[in-house]
Amino acid sequence: MRLASARLVAAALMMTPAVLAAQDAPAPSAQEKPTQAYGEDHPACLEWTDGCLVCARRADGAAACSMVGAACLPAAVSCLQGR
Repeated sequence: MRLASARLVAAALMMTPAVLAAQDAPAPSAQEKPTQAYGEDHPACLEWTDGCLVCARRADGAAACSMVGAACLPAAVSCLQGR
């Protein structure tokens, strides 16, 4: 009985707030574009962010983006640097 209780406590401790928030988050709609695609609709923007990813337009026009942290909650995308 004690071992079962210890396993339940260990499982509960693994449910971090970030995991719980991800489980409760609504699924993105099919019409939402990823942050990386923001540059396609905003050709004058050279660098943009959603608070988690930072993307910059490369010389060939494609987006180069940073890696996102596991616990980051993205916000609305905004342009950091225009032409």
